[in-house]
Formats: sequence, structure tokens, C-alpha cells
Amino acid sequence: MKKWISILLILTLTLLSGCGGKQPAETTVPAAAAGPSSALEILETVWGSYTEDEQFPATGGRLGETITEGPGAYDALDETLTYSLLIPADQLGNVTEAASLMHMMNSNTFTCGAYRLGSGVTAESFGAAMKEAVLNNQWMCGFPDKLLIESVGDHFVVVAFGHEELMTTFQTHLRESYPDSQTLAEEPII
Repeated sequence: MKKWISILLILTLTLLSGCGGKQPAETTVPAAAAGPSSALEILETVWGSYTEDEQFPATGGRLGETITEGPGAYDALDETLTYSLLIPADQLGNVTEAASLMHMMNSNTFTCGAYRLGSGVTAESFGAAMKEAVLNNQWMCGFPDKLLIESVGDHFVVVAFGHEELMTTFQTHLRESYPDSQTLAEEPII
């Protein structure tokens, strides 16, 4: 009998002592909350948060090397950025990494570029140059309604222009994905 009481007491104490008991809760920080690690990550995070109804025929990346179902990166930072994403030629040296997301049918419907800025380049100065380039562009085949420029994290700038509805959706998802982003410009294109 003493043997059974001892076994029962050991089992009870084992259960009460928390052997394998409650572990501390794991805290995971979403990638977006921790800050982006690349220009492409920003656009993939935002595009990935769209619902199926919000998505549109999209393409991204360098011309000739494009992704046909979402954002893509640029493997070379050259003059293709000046005509596909409207980066002024004198700003090419200020960008160390780029990615894009565009409407597949008409880039004036929606175009977005995400850029990692080089050392010593401020988001404000790059944003101002991009604002001037987009607002002074000579549009063909219609023109976009709105321009949005946001700084994301410490070294990234996102520039988007397009039709009002697509811009509102993009802006909502960008700010949900990166709540610390800051608006550098938000203007109608007329």
C-alpha cells in the first residue's frame, strides 16, 4: 500500500511541478514591423496583403527580365529606371537597389518603385527629385490621378503613381504593412 501511495504521490508532484509545464510565450515580430530588408521585400509584402479582388494584372522588375504576376527586382541600375520608373538620370547614383510593381496593361494606371538609398542620401532629397520628375513628366495614353511618395524604414523610399482607386488601395496596404512609413508627398497629378 505504501508503494502505491508513493507512486501516486510522485505522479501528483510531477504533474503539479510543471514538468514540461507552461513555456514562456513566443513573441514573433512580423517582417514588416521589423523593417524591410530589401526594396523587393517591401513590394512583395504590400502586394501579398492584397485580397484577390484588389489585385490587378501586374508585372515587375527590369524590362526584359520581368516577373509577370507581381513585383520584381532590378538586377542592374541603369537608364532603364529613367524611362520605366521616371528616376532622373542624376539620381541613379543615389539608388543601390530597386524593385517595381506596375499595371500590366498600362503603366499610367499604376506604377510603383521601391528604392534603397545609398549612404548619405536622404529620403527627403530623393523624394523631392522624384516628385519633380513625376509631376513634370509628359504623359502619353492618359495620365495618372495621384502621386504618393513614402519613406519606409531608414533607407527606403516608395514612389507610386496611378489611378485614384488603385492608389488608395496601395496606400492603405503600404501603411498597414509598414505603419512607421512617412509621407513625403501625396498630390494629384494634373
